[in-house]
Formats: sequence, structure tokens, C-alpha cells
Amino acid sequence: MGDRPLPGEPVDLEWRAGPDQPWSVSKTGQTNHDGVASIAVPVERTSHWRLNYRGDEIHDPSLSAEQTVQAHKPVNQRIVDAAASQAGKPYSYGASGPDSFDCSGFTQYVHSKVGIDLPRTSSDQRAAVPQIGKGDKVPGDLLFFSDGGSVYHVGIYAGGNQMWAAPESGDVVRKQDIYTESYTVGRAW
Repeated sequence: MGDRPLPGEPVDLEWRAGPDQPWSVSKTGQTNHDGVASIAVPVERTSHWRLNYRGDEIHDPSLSAEQTVQAHKPVNQRIVDAAASQAGKPYSYGASGPDSFDCSGFTQYVHSKVGIDLPRTSSDQRAAVPQIGKGDKVPGDLLFFSDGGSVYHVGIYAGGNQMWAAPESGDVVRKQDIYTESYTVGRAW
């Protein structure tokens, strides 16, 4: 048989959180006709991975080299995290960070931290992003508040009927309840 590929052989994809941790099987796959195993799994945290061919009565077991895989949060979660990192900074009309914000300066700044460019004003932001239904909103979406016409406020949906916002003069960036149903939802990511 020599070095010919072995199709249809079981291969375990194993992971561990760190070098001093035991290996766990994440998923088992099979080699293809070229003797290659391709096993897809979601990576939820940075961890170490390897392939383990257990062998059989004829073939010796074999391990691949260990690889470290970096987990990346979805962009909408990075938006929420970037918003939360600004908590406590004061509201200041016309300010766009990094030390103080008005509402649209806050949303513009937060999005810039994850590589998304937004216009400066809340009205321009609403015009620049696709609108989605309220029932389809997820954390990281923009909430645009209006009184039937122009947008007067914008925040970042945090989930659970709450949003991150730079609310008003005398207040600070904070997570707050969504205080009215008079809003539309936009998605910049």
C-alpha cells in the first residue's frame, strides 16, 4: 500500500482550550478519495486544534500538527462591545468622541471602531443604511427615533428592549430601555 491515500477512514477533529488542557473530540469525519479530511466546526473561543487518525489493525495512528485558531466575534457583537466600552462618557452636543458624544457622534464613533463608516448626523445615518423590520432587529442594529418626520435620536440596540445611547445634555453614555415604539431599525453591518 505504501503512501497511497486511504479513503473513507475516520478522523477526529480534537480541540483544547490551552496547552495544559486535555484534548476533546469536537467532531469526527472521514477522509475523501485523496485521503484528506475536511471537517468544519464553529470556533466560539480561541483554542488549539488537531486532527487525529486513530489507525486500525493495519495502519499506524497519526496526529496532525497542533494549530491555534483565533475566535472572532460577529461584527454586531463587536458593535455592542464597542458601545459598552464608552459607558459613562458625557453627552455633549456636536461631539463625536473619544471623550464625549452626542447621539449620532456616538453611533458614528462606535461603528468606526469596527471598521464601518457612518455619516455624522442621525438623519444621514438613517438614509445611509438599509432599513429592516422591528421584529428582525438584533443587537448591534441602529434604532432611529422620529416624531413622524425627521430623526431626533439614534441608539444601538443592545437586546432585551434596551439600547446603548448618548441620551441628552447632563447625561452619560449608558444602556437604557427603549422608551417609545416610534423608531425604525437600520443595519450598518
